[in-house]
Amino acid sequence: MKIRFGVSIVFAWLALVPAISLQAAEVRDELAQIVRLMGYGGGIHNFKNYVLRDREEYRTAARADFTRILDVIAGLERGEQLSAAEQQALKAVKVVVESYATTLDWIADLRKKKWRVEDIDRVVIIDDTAAVQGLDTLRARWSWTDLEEIEFQFGYGKGIHNFKNYVLRGREKYHTEALQNLLAVEALVANLLGQPEVTDPQTAAEKLVTAKGTVDPSDTAAYDKAVQEITHLFREDRTALENIERTARAYRDHLDLIERLIGTQRSVRQIDLAVKINDGPAKAGFAHLRGQRASSTAQRSKP
Repeated sequence: MKIRFGVSIVFAWLALVPAISLQAAEVRDELAQIVRLMGYGGGIHNFKNYVLRDREEYRTAARADFTRILDVIAGLERGEQLSAAEQQALKAVKVVVESYATTLDWIADLRKKKWRVEDIDRVVIIDDTAAVQGLDTLRARWSWTDLEEIEFQFGYGKGIHNFKNYVLRGREKYHTEALQNLLAVEALVANLLGQPEVTDPQTAAEKLVTAKGTVDPSDTAAYDKAVQEITHLFREDRTALENIERTARAYRDHLDLIERLIGTQRSVRQIDLAVKINDGPAKAGFAHLRGQRASSTAQRSKP
């Protein structure tokens, strides 16, 4: 059963939606977890940052991400929910993740030998084609929330991946693809920012409290408290989305700066330093919105 939530940030509405089968939901959630762990703020993001910057924290974070991905994949391999084609797609993802994980120590060794960033990238390059196609195959039979689509478009094989590859390699195709991905992120976020829960959070909160029917409207104090709590939540959702949008726009704006710096023959290190972006607010925004979804899914699963 395919479900797409028109208002992805209002995860409380999930409590009103009929549940899909538990096993199928678990598979879907595990695939979403792989996308998150591989993408923006995850494995590929930390891996590319480790290539670009001599900071051990990126190697540690990337290794942890890849280990968690392989654990999720192992769980999916033990199940019986995937078709033969999906099992092959999962294997393709696994092979590439393992390659990234084993390459981390190689990067460390090359850095000790004082190799340039450009040369390190050239020898540790990994072909992502099979894994990117594999993720597409694995995601094909599901519908995804706008938040999950944002994570996908910002992540592995997409926005952050192409942006970092453009910094590292300067090829026009990475500029073009990163631009497309980041514009897709901004469009999805703009759609969510235009929802009633964002534009008029109090009215939306009142409707939600009434629809859920868990508070007696005649109990004014309890009703007002419930409305205030959800209104506050909706406003937090808006802040989270605005931070994600602002960060995506910053990456998009920096694509032209990268192009100009390449034209002046700046080194990769110089380019990376010039276009470095603070990911903290966007990461916090994603964490907040994921927390909302997890909370509401738990509510929905209660008998």
